[in-house]
Amino acid sequence: MKNLLIVLALLNITWLSAQVKSPKKEKVTPEIKTFKINKGSSIKLNQADNIYFDYDVIKGNKMVFDYNFKAKDRESVADDEYRERIVFQIDSKTKSFVLTGDSLIAAKAYYTRSCFCLDRGNYKINGGSIKGKLINANTWKVDLDLIITPSAERGVEPLTVKVSGTFKLSNTK
Repeated sequence: MKNLLIVLALLNITWLSAQVKSPKKEKVTPEIKTFKINKGSSIKLNQADNIYFDYDVIKGNKMVFDYNFKAKDRESVADDEYRERIVFQIDSKTKSFVLTGDSLIAAKAYYTRSCFCLDRGNYKINGGSIKGKLINANTWKVDLDLIITPSAERGVEPLTVKVSGTFKLSNTK
């Protein structure tokens, strides 16, 4: 009996010492925002059905504005990855613009949410405004104040997205 108690005490001490973690610094990837313009491009809609769709940026005669946001990511947390993307196109000769209502639809404005969440996916932007002004040959100041209304089939609430940034002409075509 005495030996059993000693063995149990040693096992208990071993288990407790294994629970003490060495002070490791957690790896965290910082958030990233990019604001790019693709000149000589356009957006092609790939419609699967009335709810789900995808889009591609292809060679064309427009300017495609492409905003990407990647949230801070903690390596120790599973499924905390989060991304947003907003794309829209305008005529390449434009010097300033205000997109609302039908002009948002004509600009093929789309929002993508990528996450471990119910409302992930692609959305057509049909509310709010996008305002832009040419600063120099390669740079635009753009303010996005958007309302994304998902279809009733998705069963999620409208999303509000506000972003301001300086978009720069991308070196890639």
